[in-house]
Amino acid sequence: MNQSKHILAKEYLLVLLVFCICLTGALHLPVGQCPDEYLRSRLIVWMVEKGTLPTGDELETMALNPPPDVNYGFSYALRPYLPSMISAVFVKAAMPFFDSDRVLLLAARLGSVLSVTGCCWFCLRLGHRLFDKRSSAILFAVLVCFLPQVQFLGMYHNNDAPSLFAVSMMLFFLVEGYAQQWPVKCCIGLAIAFSVGLLSYYSIYGWILMCAVFCIVSVMTDREIADKGRLILKRAGLIGGICLLLAGWFFIRAAILHNGDFLGIAYEEVSRARVEDLGYKLFQYLCYRRDGLSIPEFIRLGNYGWLRTSAQSFVGTFGNMTLFLPMFLYGIYFTIFAFGLLCFLAVLKHKRMCRRDRLLMLVMLVSGGINFALHFWQSYARDYQAQGRYIITLILPLAFMLAYGLDKTTVAVQNPRPGKAAELNPAAALTVLWLILFVWAAIGTMSKMLP
Repeated sequence: MNQSKHILAKEYLLVLLVFCICLTGALHLPVGQCPDEYLRSRLIVWMVEKGTLPTGDELETMALNPPPDVNYGFSYALRPYLPSMISAVFVKAAMPFFDSDRVLLLAARLGSVLSVTGCCWFCLRLGHRLFDKRSSAILFAVLVCFLPQVQFLGMYHNNDAPSLFAVSMMLFFLVEGYAQQWPVKCCIGLAIAFSVGLLSYYSIYGWILMCAVFCIVSVMTDREIADKGRLILKRAGLIGGICLLLAGWFFIRAAILHNGDFLGIAYEEVSRARVEDLGYKLFQYLCYRRDGLSIPEFIRLGNYGWLRTSAQSFVGTFGNMTLFLPMFLYGIYFTIFAFGLLCFLAVLKHKRMCRRDRLLMLVMLVSGGINFALHFWQSYARDYQAQGRYIITLILPLAFMLAYGLDKTTVAVQNPRPGKAAELNPAAALTVLWLILFVWAAIGTMSKMLP
């Protein structure tokens, strides 16, 4: 019992460590080193000063610079911006007590800090339900939350960190709901996770879709559930009703404001045209589809530049995509991912996954594939963005495969004392290695962002 409590205390310390690292970065990082933060922060300023939600038509939320400076000509208020709403609450709460710009900036970044911290908490809880060994659960959380790019996302105001938090929360309640045959509390938790995802980033909508499929399939294939159709309708109504209440209002409001365009995608071009008519010079998006390149030509462009840069920035690229890790570090990270895949496949060859894990793995692979496809199409057909943060949720299936493979693997080693044997815990060894790699990345590269 004492040993169990000791290990549990270590897990709380892991969550606290994630919080402290992200909080320290949020306190010290300058705004100019954080992609899109300045433009997204205009929504926070608007909500704090005006006390209302922006519509996306306000020039102030577009952060326009006078001609001849180049402007983007659109507002992030056209897209879901729950993270900015949360940050505005923190800033508003801090203003009566602090007048320091640094403290208020920290308050604006708290949403991201708490998102990565919450992701670590849900990954630990999820890991305990998925894996046999406690060390594998810890490894799963460390693989996700100590990827350098994830830590970076926890240090400044963005929508990517809340999206990762939402997906980790979804997966936890999927597994919990599956085990308990979908009680109301699990459905409420899943609905809240869906709502956070809906109001954070379009790129994770594939996760929401596939999680819903998981729920339906798990009920339909459960022999212990008698009236399957009735349970599905009741729980779907509960989850849908909560999502409509928590997130639906945003899309209804957007449809009313933007001539039925509830996603705000088409209206963005209307906004840019209106701003251009006012005399502002607009930035022209780099669109290879418009320029006539085929998809194969786009992939090969610049020696596979989009794939290479997306992969590197998935592991970690800092500042405004200007600070890269040493190439050998990227090599180590991707070697570990490849090793994890091989280990996972080797385990599957000798051990059949249970029905829950097979279904969960399928959900993660398809969801991750949709996320990647959306990122690819956005870069090819709309605006070239080779940024791995848009596919950061892929770390979840990668971490699952690594942790699952090592969870089923034990390596016997000879104990120095005669007649006794010991077991090497590969999950614990990889946990230590992953943390060392993060420290290396933080000291060697991430620290260069500091003034």
